[in-house]
Amino acid sequence: MRKFLFTILILVVLSVIGGYAYLMRFIPNYNQQLAVEGLKAEVTIERNRFGVPTIIAQNDHDLYFAWGYVNAQDRLFQMEITRRIAQGRISEFAGASTLKKDIFLRAVGFYEIARQNQKTFSPTVRRFFQRYVDGINYFVNNEKAPLYMKLLGLKPEKWEIADATAVAMMLNWSLAYNMKHELIYYQIAKKLGKEKASELLNFVPSKTPTTVEGARHVAASRSLNALFREMGSLLGCTSASNGWVVAPSKTAHGGTILCSDMQVHSSKLPSDFYFIHVKAAEYDAAGAQVIGLPFIVSGYNRHIAWGNTNQGADLVDLFMETVDWAHKTYRYNGRDVPLKSRQEIFNIKGKDPVKKNIYYAGRKPILNDVFTELDFNVSLDWAGFDDINIEGFFHINRAEDYQAFVAGARQIRMSPQNMIYADRYGNIAYRVVGSLPKRMKGTGNFPQIGELVQANWKGNLSDDDYPSVKNPERGYIITANNKVLKDSAPEMNATFAPGYRYENVAAMIRDKDGIDVDYMKRVQTDTKTVLAAKVISIIQKYIRTANDPKAAKALELVLTWDGNNRQDDPAPAIYNTFLVRFMYHTLKDEIGEDTAQQYIAERYISMERFFELLKNKSDFFDDITTPGKEKIADIANRAFEETLQILTEYSGQEDVEKWSWGTFHVIRFDHFIGKSKLLAPFVNYGPFPFEGDGETNNRARFYGIEPPFVAVSASAPRIIVRFAPDPKGYMMLITGENEFFLSSHNTDMTDAWRRKEYFCMEEEKPEYRTVMIAADN
Repeated sequence: MRKFLFTILILVVLSVIGGYAYLMRFIPNYNQQLAVEGLKAEVTIERNRFGVPTIIAQNDHDLYFAWGYVNAQDRLFQMEITRRIAQGRISEFAGASTLKKDIFLRAVGFYEIARQNQKTFSPTVRRFFQRYVDGINYFVNNEKAPLYMKLLGLKPEKWEIADATAVAMMLNWSLAYNMKHELIYYQIAKKLGKEKASELLNFVPSKTPTTVEGARHVAASRSLNALFREMGSLLGCTSASNGWVVAPSKTAHGGTILCSDMQVHSSKLPSDFYFIHVKAAEYDAAGAQVIGLPFIVSGYNRHIAWGNTNQGADLVDLFMETVDWAHKTYRYNGRDVPLKSRQEIFNIKGKDPVKKNIYYAGRKPILNDVFTELDFNVSLDWAGFDDINIEGFFHINRAEDYQAFVAGARQIRMSPQNMIYADRYGNIAYRVVGSLPKRMKGTGNFPQIGELVQANWKGNLSDDDYPSVKNPERGYIITANNKVLKDSAPEMNATFAPGYRYENVAAMIRDKDGIDVDYMKRVQTDTKTVLAAKVISIIQKYIRTANDPKAAKALELVLTWDGNNRQDDPAPAIYNTFLVRFMYHTLKDEIGEDTAQQYIAERYISMERFFELLKNKSDFFDDITTPGKEKIADIANRAFEETLQILTEYSGQEDVEKWSWGTFHVIRFDHFIGKSKLLAPFVNYGPFPFEGDGETNNRARFYGIEPPFVAVSASAPRIIVRFAPDPKGYMMLITGENEFFLSSHNTDMTDAWRRKEYFCMEEEKPEYRTVMIAADN
């Protein structure tokens, strides 16, 4: 018996060892020599302790090839999934539950737009892209396919330029805020009527700080919650960003400093961003790229540095179309116009292919098969149908001064971005880049009548009208998705963030001199918010605890709190939970529980409006489900009492002083295949207690109205660039460079990021080296 058990044990051990050895084969080899056909000279790829590559080439021809190779080496599965999403092929590997997404993606036509867009590239940029996909294909043809692809039954396919540019099309779409907001407003209007619903529209207080000072040179519908869950990020942007630049007059070393952190999809593993350093002749640039695009979106070269935050322009409109389905026509301007159509075939895992006719009212896809919860024929128009151009990023990557930077910026046509700038010559600047389309009529807050409006944009504002500033007297420029100008162009409509993150940063640098990199690290990772003072004053005014010792202690903790969202502090838990419960109880009786949750989750449209309702003592504070008439204090105390109950039940702890924000507020990192309960423990990471909230510099936006509050948006790449006069870049990524769960570079940067650590690109020593030589030399 012993011998039998011992034999079984040996077999189990050998199986485990064999399985582990098999899995280890999927970890990329960073130390090797490759003989590659078509190279013009030797290329060296050095990687630091975090696996971040520095590509050293003699020419652009070889550089972009190596760039494609290292991206594929670390992220091929992610890249494959991204391009198949753009192609509307999710159901091929995810099954019938994702068919709506595929219909939407094919109807909007992201991949077809990418195919057309590549034709607009200059010969030089087209060569860059071709060599980049050549490098990807070299890896595909010569290395093992990622394990995750095998698990999904996918085989790598040859890459084309359109596959890379499709990433840009998806990025461009993802930066649009407003379609989800439009759907929420529609649902509110159906419940309350348009006039009453207008009281809940986005509100920007007159005292909101701006980046550039001065003026510019019916019946209820069905719930959309299921749709929001089903479509996810395809309905709108969850990103935000902070960026600021400081002039030499305010720094300790007498040179400029740029700080950039783009806050997107913190729960993704790996991140959409990838750190890289590239060198070829005079081209020497480092920073964060969007994986699949061979240029740096936030970073620096020897001469300049740049960073981005989302500008928030309204680029998507929904329309109510009058359609005669029997005759396949739609009504416009008093006449019946034939619908355009095309047939798409969707291959679905485990099922027979599905054929769908997609119809268009002009250029607008009709999306009834997607928005099945809506009670009208819905079409969509997008400014991205007009003009998309990403070539300017290549020019910015190589710019040597402000004039060259502006020349590159003027070429960019995509969802508009606030771009900050600093250089070795002591200049700091800001300008909007991208497309600022002129809106012909309306605001785009609600779906419009298709019979009356065919399209709602006509060209772009002139580049000369784009907001910009250079070397302001105050010595700094800040952008945090806040309103750019006090008096925006009348043709523009945008969703701006409240100004709290802007004020957080301004409070730390406005009167500060002798600023250095270490201080900028503190600013970038700070967890104090000026919003706290506003909410604390509301609590102080309205909350009464009577003879409840527990409530009295909770109130004391909040009233004496300094507004710092530390993860080990109980006060942020009470403050954050109270705010969302107060908003929820104010609105849920009028607009419904589901809609209230969706509205509150979109803080850019709901938070300042709520404070305005509070200021005006709105009738929304009356609970219409009761016979009496409630006042603000009634709803506030109801929310406070419920806050204490929720936090007690979730933590299992009666003593409020023993609560901690990190118990209720977490960050986690989920892999694409991590939805499987079998695979989740291996490929997902976390959750971890986390500090901050949606209005802190170290941002950690959450959606829910009760714990766990999961951070869905956080600073993915943190980047600080100092010119003295040569540049040094300090950075950290929210996830590791490599996508494979057994790689030591899968979550190593995640751990450092959580500790608020940075590495300096110029001071790192190479720990790995791959050499590519020309096979035909």
